[in-house]
Amino acid sequence: MSLVRRFLVAPSLVRLIRKERGGSRITEGYFAPQAGRVSYVRVDGQACHLVLVTAAPDGTSSEERTDVPRAHGDALMDVCSGKAAYDRTALALGGGREALIDRYVAPGEFDLVSVTFDGGDEAQGFPVPAWFGPEVTGDPSYDRHAVALQGVPHPGEIGLSNGALDAVLDLIEPRFGFGRYGAPKTNGGDGDGMMKALRRVAGGSAAAAPAAAEAVPVPAPPAEEPAPVEAQAAAGPEVGEAHAQPDAAREPAAESTPAIDSRIDDVIESLSQALGNPQPQPKGAARGEDDIAAEFERWTVRPRRTQQT
Repeated sequence: MSLVRRFLVAPSLVRLIRKERGGSRITEGYFAPQAGRVSYVRVDGQACHLVLVTAAPDGTSSEERTDVPRAHGDALMDVCSGKAAYDRTALALGGGREALIDRYVAPGEFDLVSVTFDGGDEAQGFPVPAWFGPEVTGDPSYDRHAVALQGVPHPGEIGLSNGALDAVLDLIEPRFGFGRYGAPKTNGGDGDGMMKALRRVAGGSAAAAPAAAEAVPVPAPPAEEPAPVEAQAAAGPEVGEAHAQPDAAREPAAESTPAIDSRIDDVIESLSQALGNPQPQPKGAARGEDDIAAEFERWTVRPRRTQQT
């Protein structure tokens, strides 16, 4: 046996809840009540049931359901005395309690929230949330079979307060990491951190080329005409070695620049493979610092870490 308490709710709050949590369309066809029993056909998606509800004098009720084929359910729906259709959204209230929010679309429009309890004591001890509107449990015109058979009641304007809105936001926002039960990240997100790391790699690789170029000594042009060959021979082998020194000093410079460019290209190619870039940078292509920075700016996926060998 169960007891259901029903409350009206502001349409704007229902719209917000359905926007975040969605809902499912339910159609019910009711037969005329007989001897305290209510029977109806319920169609929820592809599921179809024939339901029998028996009410007790203390206000509780029991429900029996039988699965029926969809074709049989459609045939029973055609001979029902009244029909009702609504979009239902289930929302957890905490403590194992769940609220069912129904937005009726036929035979008219209004919003209702219901909570089911196991008994009267449990129902009386329920703390009503701030976003619930006036209670209509004792009004028989808000029973589902009454709505289908007699039409939609007219609840009037439902008030909306700031406390009610905050209570709804506290219920629906924790799923996304916000609201009272969670705080948004303030470090700019994983994407910004990844971009900063890539910029540091790009800046360090691009800056290595100028630094290496500055370390290579460049000989100054000769201030005077070289001595004749006969004078160099007379002066001894030291003079010949001194004149040959600038050519030897330029050899490391010719080797360091391709090595640095190759290292930059290796970094770009390895990161391109890790990120799944369909157009990796070919080796040997000379690019400026601005081009390297632009290349890293286009990557918005976190690269996978590989073990250093």
